[in-house]
Amino acid sequence: MKKFFNTAGANQPRLHYTVSRPLGAKPILELIEQEKYFTHHAPRQSGKTTLLREICERLNEEGKYLALYITVESAQSARDSVLEANQIILRRLDGARNLYTASHLPTAFDFIQDKSGVQSCLESWSKASTKPIILVIDEIDAMAGESLIALLRQLRAGYDQRPHAFPQSIILNGVRDLKDYRIYSSKEDTWLTGGSCFNIKAKSVRLGNFTLENVRELFAQHEAEHNQKLAPGMVEIIYELTQGQPWLCNALGEQMCFELFPEVPVLDENHLHQAKEALILSRATHIDQLYYRLDDPRIRQIVIPMLAGEDVSRFPQEDLEYARDLGLLHPESKVVQIANPLYKEILPREMTYALQHGMAFEPHWYELPNGKLNYKKLMDEFVSFWREHGQIEFYALEITPHTLFMAWLQRLVNGGGTIHREYALGRKRLDILVSFGGEKFVSEIKLYRGEKTLSDGLNQICEYLDQIGLLEGYLMIFQKNLATDEDSRYRVETVEHLGKKIWVYWL
Repeated sequence: MKKFFNTAGANQPRLHYTVSRPLGAKPILELIEQEKYFTHHAPRQSGKTTLLREICERLNEEGKYLALYITVESAQSARDSVLEANQIILRRLDGARNLYTASHLPTAFDFIQDKSGVQSCLESWSKASTKPIILVIDEIDAMAGESLIALLRQLRAGYDQRPHAFPQSIILNGVRDLKDYRIYSSKEDTWLTGGSCFNIKAKSVRLGNFTLENVRELFAQHEAEHNQKLAPGMVEIIYELTQGQPWLCNALGEQMCFELFPEVPVLDENHLHQAKEALILSRATHIDQLYYRLDDPRIRQIVIPMLAGEDVSRFPQEDLEYARDLGLLHPESKVVQIANPLYKEILPREMTYALQHGMAFEPHWYELPNGKLNYKKLMDEFVSFWREHGQIEFYALEITPHTLFMAWLQRLVNGGGTIHREYALGRKRLDILVSFGGEKFVSEIKLYRGEKTLSDGLNQICEYLDQIGLLEGYLMIFQKNLATDEDSRYRVETVEHLGKKIWVYWL
């Protein structure tokens, strides 16, 4: 059976293209040697479980350690029932004992009625084992409440007995760093942090994205397996678009190579564009998870201002780190920015999904007979729409003018164009580049903040037009709560500035 791209669940090397990630394994192996307890985290579908299972397999093959892997996701339902959670975890431990042929260890069911059963079991196993035990606990952040607190405290209680009477190293694996956990204790009637319950943590290791070489290896495996090649430079474009996010790389490969163009011998940038659009419109689970994250107030307060070009560095560092841990912000950039260009497109499209389908207009109104776009007509129609619906309704719903305009445009480009969004953070603007029928159009959005708004906006859009190589653009200035009559409030001016022709829309 030929292999394929993995877009769901842990990687299975016999089924999926599998990329070696020694840079991810190195810090984990070093901490294990140092007898450390630590956390390992990365956004969903980044390859965390795959890497840790590979490490367990490697350690067991080398014979120095007994490495065990369990997942505690099924203990999520236990919440405040400590005994129930312990019983679920002990069942998982006994399953690992059988899987890793460690039958010389006592059965975990001997401790099934003990509220400290996990601690007791691990003590018993460590004493019985001829090798130091390494334990990986996956999906740790699926647990909550008293059961999570109890588990962390049991692990902490045995820490000083390692490695002879407790595991030498325990790795807690999940989406978020342990310090981000906010656990409510009903017994103590207070909120606790994960760090306070597990203060023996030596380090938090974050698994990074694929490197460019990883992406190249991924698609080289496909080329070898299916004799389908990528045009020169395509791997670099995929890497730039995804910044190496593993699921995105695999999902684009799946769409392009298997769903849309399985018979095309050489795939080019046009095929990639169609695969990207199909992936976004599919609203796959991974993408739906991004939308779900936008319901979190800690995330909304960061992402929504970014759409308007606001400076978000003023937000608490812990909230920015939280957004990074969830994979929404770039993990390494010194400047706060969306994690990758594909997410930059997905996030506003997801935020405006319902709006797009609630707009009663036909995008083909703006297409000219020669296949070109009447962008001026599109802009004028948006002004009418904003006058009727925007000023009260959308501000009240916390939907910015930037968001609404992107929803308006998205209906258009779903018919054959593309949108590039430039989040000019700290400059209080959003630049939008529309490509359609071989032509390019630039719109810039600013909120009115005083007399300098117009001059700043003109300078900024001219600067952007220079970058793109265009001579004309559209500047939109939204005037929230500005007390003017309708006619003077909603108007269009044509301005010549720095050698450019700018249509200025006052809204």
